[in-house]
Amino acid sequence: MAATAAPPRHARPEPALPPGPEHRVLAQTVALHRDPLRTLREAADRYGPAFTLRLATARPIVVVTEPSEVARLVTADPGHAEAGSARRSILPMASPRSVFAGDGGRHHAARGSIASLFAPAALARHRETLAAVAAHHVEDWPRSRPFRLLPRMRALIDDAFSRTLLGVAADRRRGALVAAIGRMLWTPGNPPLSIHGEGDGIVGAAGETLFEHRRAPVAGLLREEIAARRARGEAGDVLGAMAQAQPDATPEALADEAIPLLMAGQEPPSAALTWLLGRLARSPALAERFAVGNIDDGVVRETLRLHPAAIASLRRLVEPTEVAGRLLPAGVVTMVPIPVLQRDPRAYTDPDIFDPVRDPGPPGHYLPFGGGARRCLGEALFGEYVRTIVPTVLRRVRLRPVWPREERMVLRATILVPHRSTPVVARNR
Repeated sequence: MAATAAPPRHARPEPALPPGPEHRVLAQTVALHRDPLRTLREAADRYGPAFTLRLATARPIVVVTEPSEVARLVTADPGHAEAGSARRSILPMASPRSVFAGDGGRHHAARGSIASLFAPAALARHRETLAAVAAHHVEDWPRSRPFRLLPRMRALIDDAFSRTLLGVAADRRRGALVAAIGRMLWTPGNPPLSIHGEGDGIVGAAGETLFEHRRAPVAGLLREEIAARRARGEAGDVLGAMAQAQPDATPEALADEAIPLLMAGQEPPSAALTWLLGRLARSPALAERFAVGNIDDGVVRETLRLHPAAIASLRRLVEPTEVAGRLLPAGVVTMVPIPVLQRDPRAYTDPDIFDPVRDPGPPGHYLPFGGGARRCLGEALFGEYVRTIVPTVLRRVRLRPVWPREERMVLRATILVPHRSTPVVARNR
């Protein structure tokens, strides 16, 4: 009698990237930067809850829009999914030693050395200074003629962060640092494309050279401030705390670690506050309430839902991982797109409509500050800005929008900003 053949064993599928748009890399990059919400929504509708984008600064990147997968990616063990290396794929100039772009023990040590300075109780002592900085900047804003709000908020936040968290008290030195940070982070164009870096060919080499040229004045000023902290034995601000935690690190290494923190400390809160003030400029009744310190958390929360500062939570997979029914290869960068999830019609009724009384939605949808071990260190700081800077601005001026319709979001590196930088007119109260 012939032997019966054993049934075939099902082999485990090989890791592979999901399908996605087939346009050229440059076309995909421009589309995402120019209209990120529309681009991501259309791709999700066509390709499903996991699809591949190929961008000039990160290729490939797998976008995951399935809410049930969010917690597994965002809160994943750092040994299985790295946030720092994923961020460096978009911002190659960010130091792997920094709290923003480090992983594992490096990130834990960097965050641990400064986390107490970002606690609500520690931040509360800066309220008077924050209000004074805001009042000083508003006095220099134009009156009765249009100006772009976003660059003004960047300068204000750079000044406030340098004065409070970095502890740069001298006006002249702080002014030089604020100006240098502005030059370092400025990028041309609408949308303003990310700076290329190592691994991006000739364009990347040119971008890296340009960034290093702009970075040098910031690094020089930070080195001097760090040396001064060490000479005086001070550890009450970010630079002093970093120097104390790493006594053997050179000022150059500490400055390299501090610069990504400056970048993260400027653009996200500046964008978020611009979106909030733009919203209040379109609603004088709400603006009056904020001006007297009656902060409506629902208005803030809904503004962050419709216009989150960051486009995504990014993770690089350390090992092959099944995500949304697909086995993804090790090394691929995954993107959890925050604006798509926060406008998911399965979670929100009329998701594109501003409704300040709605709740944040089910788990895996509302992520303006990310989640897990990499939840934004500046979350409480942003709350302090809202409670202090926003009322200070609105007590001095009435803002009115110039553009008749709400602006769309464009992408700047990893930050979502208004495509016209929110043109407004300010008039004295």
